[in-house]
Amino acid sequence: MRKVLLAVMLSLIASTGYLHAQQKSVSGTVISGSDNQPIPGANIQIKGTTVGTVTDIDGSFTIQVPNNDAVLIFTYIGYLSQEVVVGTRSSINITLREDVKQLGEVIIVGYGEQDRKTLTSAISSVSSKDIENLPMPSPDQMMQGRAAGVLVSSNSGIPGGGMFVRVRGTTSINANNDPLYVVDGIPIVSGNLSAVGLGGSTANAMADINPADIESMEILKDASATAIYGARAANGVVLITTKRGKSQKARVTIGAYHGVQSAWRKPDLVDGPTFEMLRNEAAVNNGGQPIYPNPSQAISTNYADFVFRDAPITNFDVSVTGGNDQIRYLASASDFNQDGIVAPSSFTRRTGRLNLDAFVSDKLKIGTSILYSRNIRNRVNNDDNIAGALGGTHFFPSNLPPYQPDGSYTKFSIFENPIAVINENDITMVTNRVLATVYGEYEFFPGLTLRSNFSVDYNNVKEDTYINTLLNAGAAVNGQATSIVSVNDNWIQENVLNYQTNFDGGHSLSVLLGTTLQQSTFERTSATGQQFPSNDFKRIASAAVQTSSSDGSIWGIASLFTRINYSLQNKYLLTLNVRRDGSSRFGTANRWGTFPSAAVGWRISEEDFFNKGQFVSDLKLRSSYGVTGNQNGINDFQSRGLWAGGANYAITPGTEPSQLANPDLKWERTAQFNIGVDFAMFSDRLNVSFDYYNKQTTDLLLAVPIPRASGFSSIFQNFGEMENKGFELSIAGNLVNRQDFTWDVNFNVAQNRNNIKKLAQAIPVYNRDIIRMEEGIPMYSFWMHKQLGVNPETGDPIWETKDPNRPFDPNIDRFIVGDAWPDFFGGLTNTFRYKNFDAMIFFQYSYGNDQLFWNKFFQEHGGTRNTNFLSSQLDRWQQPGDITMVPRMTNANYAANLRPSRFVEDGSYLRLKNLSIGYTLPASLASKLGMTSARVYISGQNVLTFTNYSGMDPEVNSTASTATTQGVDFYAMPQPRVFMGGFNITF
Repeated sequence: MRKVLLAVMLSLIASTGYLHAQQKSVSGTVISGSDNQPIPGANIQIKGTTVGTVTDIDGSFTIQVPNNDAVLIFTYIGYLSQEVVVGTRSSINITLREDVKQLGEVIIVGYGEQDRKTLTSAISSVSSKDIENLPMPSPDQMMQGRAAGVLVSSNSGIPGGGMFVRVRGTTSINANNDPLYVVDGIPIVSGNLSAVGLGGSTANAMADINPADIESMEILKDASATAIYGARAANGVVLITTKRGKSQKARVTIGAYHGVQSAWRKPDLVDGPTFEMLRNEAAVNNGGQPIYPNPSQAISTNYADFVFRDAPITNFDVSVTGGNDQIRYLASASDFNQDGIVAPSSFTRRTGRLNLDAFVSDKLKIGTSILYSRNIRNRVNNDDNIAGALGGTHFFPSNLPPYQPDGSYTKFSIFENPIAVINENDITMVTNRVLATVYGEYEFFPGLTLRSNFSVDYNNVKEDTYINTLLNAGAAVNGQATSIVSVNDNWIQENVLNYQTNFDGGHSLSVLLGTTLQQSTFERTSATGQQFPSNDFKRIASAAVQTSSSDGSIWGIASLFTRINYSLQNKYLLTLNVRRDGSSRFGTANRWGTFPSAAVGWRISEEDFFNKGQFVSDLKLRSSYGVTGNQNGINDFQSRGLWAGGANYAITPGTEPSQLANPDLKWERTAQFNIGVDFAMFSDRLNVSFDYYNKQTTDLLLAVPIPRASGFSSIFQNFGEMENKGFELSIAGNLVNRQDFTWDVNFNVAQNRNNIKKLAQAIPVYNRDIIRMEEGIPMYSFWMHKQLGVNPETGDPIWETKDPNRPFDPNIDRFIVGDAWPDFFGGLTNTFRYKNFDAMIFFQYSYGNDQLFWNKFFQEHGGTRNTNFLSSQLDRWQQPGDITMVPRMTNANYAANLRPSRFVEDGSYLRLKNLSIGYTLPASLASKLGMTSARVYISGQNVLTFTNYSGMDPEVNSTASTATTQGVDFYAMPQPRVFMGGFNITF
């Protein structure tokens, strides 16, 4: 309403200054280049005169000009001005671009907002325009390559599957290393809530949120930014702010897209004749006779053709926004459906949201944010699982038919027929989630406000599986069903008092005081049944053998926190934070922890001696130091001595000690130093930000070995140290800014160096210690037998030994041969606009990361097994003089206790992650069609991948359910390539 009145008043005032005779009338509309919405109140002025007008509520205008040579100047706060020569036109439609400098001045921080010019913290931002219309089910995926220092990768291509997210490295061994996610002020549950073990795959709780609802994401990285969240901020904080209503007439926005997904690379396996030829060669080399009499006549089955598919992905969003001076609202709904490229996986999400703000009086504001999300996952056995469809695709010999003459599935050894796996799959996960908050904000007097809110994060997860008798596992028990219900109920109450003032001499002061109470309750009930009368009966009530169990836990945290921001003449900046947390998880001696931080900044460009010009137009130095904590990774009662109930050998009830007490158990502590510089060049058309950080984590929460005479093998203690050091560079530039053509570029690169500084003893991880943790090496290091080559005379592998004077010993001669950390990672975005056309090209890259292609251990096996081969087996040594890394076909070269380093490959890649081309209808045409704005587009995701990695996807991690692993590819579903088309319409 205020915008309407202002537009009318300005129109009346402007019209009085130009009363003489007019020669020409020009009309048109002014819209925003960021969201294609009309801009009410935009100013239009005839250059060189005081004559002008403003746009009305629909962004339209009419102005009288003296002649065709007249120049119109279009301006609006927060947007770049634009000049247009009228010429012979009587209709002019203008799209104003955002002024990055002006709009970037306010940024979301913990419990508030701050002027970017005076920001002393390291924070990366991802806006809604950066991530709109991307076919991604979860917000965390959208940070990939767009936020410097934030390493994001997909564990696999499973729809709704988990993500690997690290903000400035991994700080812990046993504790959770994911960042804290805060949605509209609610610290939410972001971990895996699935209780069904399906290999290494996980379900992503962040996929419950509709990305179309997001206004912005801020990633808090240094201690100055994160310390306000104290005990849970050691891994960084991601603030997600959803869209809210505005003071405007009601607008309805509809968006939809439909696409097709496919695998950009499939398993490279040999055909039937080649399989039999290789098996014959191995048999002869082992001193036997050929197994198959005529390999050239073998049948050939490509099981990948049955398992992989072209899969649809669709999305539909609708939202209504509007309001006035008293109430503002946003209501939205969405329907997202994604089938996996490996049958029959799928993910369906339906959400509804209501964001409401009511101005009860000049001093009191109340409101709410409510999200309801219902998700259905059809899950499959893949990712670190030999019983899955991908496992069967690799293990089943290609000379076997998929079906027997009687129509039954072909059986082979202990492995599941991959076609049976996809046809007989019955694994579902249904999640109902409510994220809701209500708040009240009261202004006592200008500058002093109190905000109080109460929030809940309620998760109800129901998982059902039925393994029928057509599968090996089900046949062994005559059918098996499992039903699990998990409930995670969180509530949080916060009060924040904020005071801001400016006083003489250029002093500015902001003081924040707050309190938090939070409680989390978890309950799980499960039941299992075996021995079913037939596969038509899947409910556990029909099982002859039934078992059940239940468990639960609860934890709470209470906090006090404060932040002080001070600036002198906007040049000398100081930020102080301190938070004190008390957690039920820790011992009586260390229940409370204090987490302080301090940061200083110097805006050199505001000094009198600084010659501010076009070359360097803004310059700021900043530095921070602080301490944050980590309480995840331990049980809720880890500090206490526990007893467990159960039955003894006589099947009578009893209790026994299950855990030793440690009253001294406390938080992991991460101290971080950060120094950074922000500067702008060429009249702010190029903006650069550089940071160096050093993170030192101490008091790691670890299970430390103790003498077995105690009755226990270990006890949780604070022991161990971890280090992460690195740099981040972000560059944002407006390379071309013309009336009809613009070109914007965003580039970021980062490096993180991880090192385990202190550990009680080496910790073996995954499959006979393939990954190893020990002092002096990074996390996710591969511990293998180092293969130097193949003896060209004998075809036997050449191994490196720790002592060159003795033969190779597989029990001794193992080495660290690489790690999964990239040397550099980041992204590059190019955005173009030409008249009504727009295009976006986004590359994401990772360089120097090692990837363990563990499939090769089982499919490049030299004939020691009767399972199928990868095509890389064809590179084997066959005769003297051959130079290769693949030994000759013989049992002696493929012992089960060997872990050849040749399976660790360079996983570096450059990926054309997103490509989109759009067209926005001219405002005049859209208006004739009854629309305010309309845009159509086509786009692609994972369009091209450039890599030397021989697996299906260099990015995946099959063992995501094991937090201490990364970079393992073992029958992981690859990410799909997606091509789609869509539209956005506003009425």
